[in-house]
Amino acid sequence: MKSTRFLFLFVLGLMLVGGGVTSAEESTLDKVLKRGKVIVGVSSEAPPFGFIDDKGELVGFDIDIAKLIANKMFGEDGHIEFLKQGFAARWANANSGKIDFGIQITTVHSQRPTKVAFTRSYVDSGIVLVSKKGSGIKKIADANKSSMTVANLTVPAQEERAKRLFPKAKLTVFDSTAAQFNAVRTGRANAAQLDEPIARWYASQHDDVQVTEDWITPPTNNAVFTKLGDFTWWLVLDTYVNELRNGSLYPQYAEIYKKWFGTRPPHTKFWIEEQLKAKEAAN
Repeated sequence: MKSTRFLFLFVLGLMLVGGGVTSAEESTLDKVLKRGKVIVGVSSEAPPFGFIDDKGELVGFDIDIAKLIANKMFGEDGHIEFLKQGFAARWANANSGKIDFGIQITTVHSQRPTKVAFTRSYVDSGIVLVSKKGSGIKKIADANKSSMTVANLTVPAQEERAKRLFPKAKLTVFDSTAAQFNAVRTGRANAAQLDEPIARWYASQHDDVQVTEDWITPPTNNAVFTKLGDFTWWLVLDTYVNELRNGSLYPQYAEIYKKWFGTRPPHTKFWIEEQLKAKEAAN
């Protein structure tokens, strides 16, 4: 009996010591606050989320959201550094600590939660098909012909969908959504898989472009991502995202959303959304 009790206390002691070592490890939050700035991975080739404007400046919805998070984190502007990165570099840059977090129109699906830690959604999305008007593509199935070429992004999910949905079509791959869209406009591809908000934005900017009515995927969540295993830092980021979507930061989030998409984002609390709609109708 005594030996069993001693063994239990010994194991408990080891657990407490081990826990103490883990808790003593420096969180990314500590590093960010000591550094005085947060390093954020973004795209520079995916309008309207992240792109280089006519003045040569990095702008977009993701850029503005990251700046807002940094502002609330430090209490003022100017404490942020952007790292422009390709989509294929996201997971490695997050888990190596090269970036503190990424905000890059990144959809939460499949095995991705095993590669990085995601916050709750900061914007709703989904995958649709974009084509030029007069291409003969009215629905997704119309692109599955040997005469068609479909432009895909260099991510496994798009490759899998393309092989499954367009086995008869020719497939071509690009490193950015801007390159995908440009391929459609220049005739190098007949259609491209794009995130729904990006597709709608492109269609609003170009009269010769259309978006299929049926979606390739169901509505999905785009989220902020960071390295796995740092709960404290993840909790800070998730808390800010929650405040953006349905809390104290919603008015500023809505202002940014309307700036890039031309409309107010739905509030995630249905009773507040009903109040907002009633107020808009009264005006």
